[in-house]
Amino acid sequence: MICPIEVGDGSCGGGGDPGGGGGGYTTYTLQGAIENQGYETSGYGKRVKIRGYSRFADSSNNRVDADYINVRCYAYDMLGGYTTGYDAENNGALVDIKFASNYVYGVAGGGYRTITVTCSHYAEKNGVQYNATSNTQIDIP
Repeated sequence: MICPIEVGDGSCGGGGDPGGGGGGYTTYTLQGAIENQGYETSGYGKRVKIRGYSRFADSSNNRVDADYINVRCYAYDMLGGYTTGYDAENNGALVDIKFASNYVYGVAGGGYRTITVTCSHYAEKNGVQYNATSNTQIDIP
C-alpha cells in the first residue's frame, strides 16, 4: 500500500499516540508509515526499496514542527539478516529514510522472499514524548 505523506489516517501502520491536551494545550499526533518503493534485481536476487517516515501533526492533521523527531527502521529477511535506516532532526515536522533490504534468492512464493519491516517513530513537543510503531511484510515477486 502506498501511503502519501499528506494523509496520516493510520491505514499504513503507525498511527501514534496523541499527547498534550487539556489545560488549553493543543493535542498532537505522531504518525508513522512504511512504503514499498519498488524492487531491484541483481543476478538471481531481488530486494525491496523501502521508505519509512515519521510525521508530526496537530488535531486538524496539519504538519507541525516538533522540538525533536526521528524514525528508525529495520528490514529483516527470512534468514535472519537485516538492513536498517535512521534519521532525526530538531524543529521538524517530518523525517524520512530510504533504504533497501538485503538481496534475497530463491523462487518467489517459497517463503524466502518475504521481508519484514519494522519502524519506531519518536517525537518531543513542549516536554511531551510521542511514540509510535509501524510494521509490515513485503513479498518480493
